[in-house]
Amino acid sequence: MELKVRQLGGILVEYGDQGVMLDPTRNTHSYPTFVSHAHSDHAAAFKHPEREKYATKQTYDLLGSMGWNHLEGFNEVKIGDKIKLDDIEVHVHNSGHVLGSVQYEVNTPEGTVLYTGDLCTEETYTMNPATPAQCDILIIETTFGAPMFQFPKREDIAVEVYQWAVNTVLQGRIPTFKTDSIGNAQEVISILNQYTNLPVVTNKTASTVTDLYRKHGYNLDSVDSNSDEGIDLIDSGKCAIITPKGSKPKWDNLDIALASGWASIMGRGRIAFPLSDHADYKGLMSHIRRCKPKRVLTFHGGNFTKDFHNHVRKRLGIAASPLTDRVETINGPKMSNEVRIRACSKQIITTIKIPGFVYQPSWLITEMTRRGFSPSETENSIGFLIERGILVSTPDGVQLK
Repeated sequence: MELKVRQLGGILVEYGDQGVMLDPTRNTHSYPTFVSHAHSDHAAAFKHPEREKYATKQTYDLLGSMGWNHLEGFNEVKIGDKIKLDDIEVHVHNSGHVLGSVQYEVNTPEGTVLYTGDLCTEETYTMNPATPAQCDILIIETTFGAPMFQFPKREDIAVEVYQWAVNTVLQGRIPTFKTDSIGNAQEVISILNQYTNLPVVTNKTASTVTDLYRKHGYNLDSVDSNSDEGIDLIDSGKCAIITPKGSKPKWDNLDIALASGWASIMGRGRIAFPLSDHADYKGLMSHIRRCKPKRVLTFHGGNFTKDFHNHVRKRLGIAASPLTDRVETINGPKMSNEVRIRACSKQIITTIKIPGFVYQPSWLITEMTRRGFSPSETENSIGFLIERGILVSTPDGVQLK
């Protein structure tokens, strides 16, 4: 039996007739489902109460606090748990992203897949960093997987945040941070609590989520904007406001700043702080190195990060490609043997660029491994090309005819 991975309304990992679904976006399969965290683009499985779902209690509670209904079929997991499902065993690791977020390590007799979900690789003011785990196939998010995304040190961002907030109040205006309701909002509160005496007022879902963080042991000092204390603080102007990104604050006298990783590429026309609960380019590369995978499959990227897999191949020498609906294995895309030999042969011809130069088979094997082909496939492809007169064998290797 073979370990197979593909994107099919979510991340589908199969071993024989067994399998698991990771963060499904559609109700397309009956395999047990694992949800990495409570952001809506990962938690869609909870819209289907008939599905058997595994997630942390924090994720389940966050979804409930934000008004998600019909959360039946929930099975709690904790960091460090191992869930046995016939020949598949799923291990749970911290992802460092938001409250309750985890990575899933899917172990089979054929090999191991690590799915990161969204991850942050540095310690933040609310979360511990993601835990690396050695694996054969690493499925990694690439939200900020481009060299342009290199975030400043956390402590430096914190200094900028609290200095701007204090100076804004001293100028007679109210500093207002637009953030994600889960993650960035709580980290801004933590920074302001730690470095200032400035009261923090939260708006809409930022209040609900922060209440839940407190229930799970976080010491975050803030009040809701609709409470008597919150109304008085806003009237006084002596506070900071945290409000969701898409909200339209109803108060006057506000100076608004964005707290987001996207701030790192914004121009000077807007106040913004590059505070992110995702890993930046260096963080993603570091996580890959520490997990030591044979293959890397990328997901959750955009136009800025569509070439991240090429960076992995060139800089780390690891076979990498975007995750699609094509079936992937430890040795590369699932094809017939003949198709794979032809594909490998084409890659060899593309790689051997200098006529008359002798290329050692060991070097070609290394280069083709980076492109997802096994040593035996490379050796067979070299023989295929020699038989057809495209390559010539020499005592030291092969060369173009």
